[in-house]
Amino acid sequence: MHHMPLPDVKLVNVNHRDSWQGAVSHHFHTTFRMASFKNFFLSILSFGVYPYKKYKLSKHVVAQALAARKLFFFRALQERIEECRAKQNHTDPRQSLNAIFLQVQSSKVDESEDALEFKAIFYPSELLLFITNPIRDHKSIRLHRLKSRKRLDYLRIWHELKKKARINQYRQIQNINFCNKTLKEEQCLTPAGIHDRLSRTSVCRKHLFLITKFRELGKAFQEIVLAYQDFEDLKEENPDLYHLIDTLAKTSQKDIETLQTYLASRYLPRDLPLENRRQLIQLGNQQEVLFHMSQEDQFGLCALILNKYQWDFLLSIQEVSKVTLGLLDWAFEECPEAITKELSFIEKLEEGAGEKVTSDPETFPSFNEKIEEEPSLSFMTVNFAKELNREWPSFHLFHGDELLFGAGKTESFSMEKLLEVYTQMEKIASADTPLFSFLQEAFSQVGKQAFQSAIEEGVMRLLGEKSEYFLPIFSNSDITTIKKGDNEVEIRYSFEQLILKRGEVQHPFEKEKYMIITQPLIQADGKWRSPEAKMKIAVKKKAA
Repeated sequence: MHHMPLPDVKLVNVNHRDSWQGAVSHHFHTTFRMASFKNFFLSILSFGVYPYKKYKLSKHVVAQALAARKLFFFRALQERIEECRAKQNHTDPRQSLNAIFLQVQSSKVDESEDALEFKAIFYPSELLLFITNPIRDHKSIRLHRLKSRKRLDYLRIWHELKKKARINQYRQIQNINFCNKTLKEEQCLTPAGIHDRLSRTSVCRKHLFLITKFRELGKAFQEIVLAYQDFEDLKEENPDLYHLIDTLAKTSQKDIETLQTYLASRYLPRDLPLENRRQLIQLGNQQEVLFHMSQEDQFGLCALILNKYQWDFLLSIQEVSKVTLGLLDWAFEECPEAITKELSFIEKLEEGAGEKVTSDPETFPSFNEKIEEEPSLSFMTVNFAKELNREWPSFHLFHGDELLFGAGKTESFSMEKLLEVYTQMEKIASADTPLFSFLQEAFSQVGKQAFQSAIEEGVMRLLGEKSEYFLPIFSNSDITTIKKGDNEVEIRYSFEQLILKRGEVQHPFEKEKYMIITQPLIQADGKWRSPEAKMKIAVKKKAA
């Protein structure tokens, strides 16, 4: 059973169900046909159980092949993470993590023209894991073998690699806490605060009248001291719970009253202060911690550390996840107003517009072979050539109101489709070489990410931190270009919001709302310029 050869998964995208299921089906049909008569006979004899087991075996073999591919590109992933990390200059580590994640997931694994992006090879949760905790000691990773001893168990090796990273995952981001004061000062242990905590100790709860006796008061205070020692230990043992208690302990009584009113009404008031929205997102990130807080010692610890208002609020936030989804939806609607204006669109495209594939024949051998056959391809830019094998949104070219070319969304942009789009863009440019180069750059990662990163930053300005369990990811779903005249072109980007929760893909707003960014390009005095883009939120029309 274990001697089956590993299938070819070179172009399989692990984040697309159809892609990896296609590889499983192909491997199953190939192996089934190798002994078709025997397999059909056993299928009939076992009433369908035999082919089901063969299919499960194919799934396992494909999983082994995908794990082997992840291990093969793991060093490249780490190098890319470190390269992005070295360029960060944010004062808030959360913004750095966000920027590194966006850059890494859309990078290709190497410089070859048929290379895949990291986001096609690794899950988003895996990328975030290795960004927050890079593995330094590769020598300690054990090599596991299958029972046959003739092949490595790549799947087990990969799981062990991730397990090693999870052990100290949060040590890399502990500097997110801004306060470095002593624990007592940080938790505001004023005389009133001490009295509040003493009134909620186990001694007081059991025998209310004993709180005035010195001996019982000493026991109660000792209980609080032990609780704070346990609280400090949580930094290493249970960083999620530590972060939750720490967040609640810093939330004022006034803020808690505001948040409780909102949670009770399930209504998002337009005048709810940004700080309160950020607190809700922060608490919404702790859903898994809340779910696992049934142990008595954990609740007891929270009761001693938090004051009465904070403790009551802790017991009322069991469904903050719904609130979090609503806040992300709100941020998606509001972020066009929060986006910071930076360089003009043309200025972002200029650097890559002059880099052609003809200047680098070693990196792009296939394209240069095509150029020898068809010289008109010599204007292809490097960034546009790198779109080969990337995910591509739907694409439309208009001349006025007339549709000249249209193509649907694709998981992997093939060579044939890329050359077809190139040819159609060349027709739109009408021998205007600078415009042709700018269009190529606008349709590459450079153009798309110019706005995608701006949207992300807009949401960050509103919510204050990257969600831990609810990670907003903005997907470019369509690019439409309209040529309005010889001196004016309009590019429209559509972005949808997908929400990832602990590795599960949810699409609560994808089918309803999307963002349209309209970017004009205007030629004046023989030079192309880009006025400020217009952004708006639109709602998809529901089928009747």
